[in-house]
Amino acid sequence: MFDRPASPVERAAPVVREPWCWVALLPALALVLDAVRPLPAPMPGMGVTLLDVAAFACIAWATLGSRRSRRDDWHTPVDGPVISGLVLAVLHVVHAGGALEPIAWLRQITASGICFYTLGARLRREPRPADAIWPGFALVVLVLSAWVLALATQGASALQQASLLVDARWVSRYGMVKALLLGTLLCAGRASEPEARALWRAIALVGAVACAVCWFAGGSGLSVDALASLDEPFYFGTSIVALMFLAGLMRLAWGLAGERAAEAGRWRAAALAFPLIATLLLFGGSSGGEGLRALAALAGAGVVAARFAPAEVARQADLAADPPARRAA
Repeated sequence: MFDRPASPVERAAPVVREPWCWVALLPALALVLDAVRPLPAPMPGMGVTLLDVAAFACIAWATLGSRRSRRDDWHTPVDGPVISGLVLAVLHVVHAGGALEPIAWLRQITASGICFYTLGARLRREPRPADAIWPGFALVVLVLSAWVLALATQGASALQQASLLVDARWVSRYGMVKALLLGTLLCAGRASEPEARALWRAIALVGAVACAVCWFAGGSGLSVDALASLDEPFYFGTSIVALMFLAGLMRLAWGLAGERAAEAGRWRAAALAFPLIATLLLFGGSSGGEGLRALAALAGAGVVAARFAPAEVARQADLAADPPARRAA
């Protein structure tokens, strides 16, 4: 059902030749800055966010220049759930009579969706698109972990106040611990790969410690009682659409683990991350907020881009880049 012809890989692919692709880092950087140093806003959750700015930068990157995305590059196997979720978010705003929280959720969904589509479209012709996406998860884990551990030295009350502040800025519930949990899982998958640097293992360890500290200081917000919110029609409909979206991405990620053996660790982690997001949404209250949505969009973009750049293309690119002596060895 998901089979599509792979997009051609450009002969010169400098965008991910180095491990840090600055445009793919922008949503991750915007996410952490919205948590610790947001733009001035009339009230928490409103006003222009840095994630909005990152989304516009991604649009410009994907649509302008000689290497801009082509029309066929914008298709994804999960277009149906994405469009359905956006329509439901608009209807929720109308039904709520312009309440601030549904408007903030709609804006987060829109900005995250833009990042998902633009990064997925622009990177799918690169041989190793995941190398452009995964450093963003490391950035999120490192910044949030450093903040959490620094606050923990001031006591649990300081950490709890910071968590509430992040929830107000992200329009979430226990958003910081959820973002740390998801980011740490994705970094741990990258660290499990045979060629991974020790830095990835250090990032995963720091993230796990910070997540545990945050969890024990303020809790996770997970509760069976949260399932009662499924009685609300809009939340029920949104949950069904979100599960369809996450299930599609999980299936793609699991397939990539078999196709791209050298990257199997990160794709297995992604395949676990998507049902984890579903669990956090169902048992963690009405919203994962900006943190969970942006991280899900980044992971989804990496999966979609890699799906359209088959493993054979990556192997050919590696062979072309290696010197003859190394190939002979």
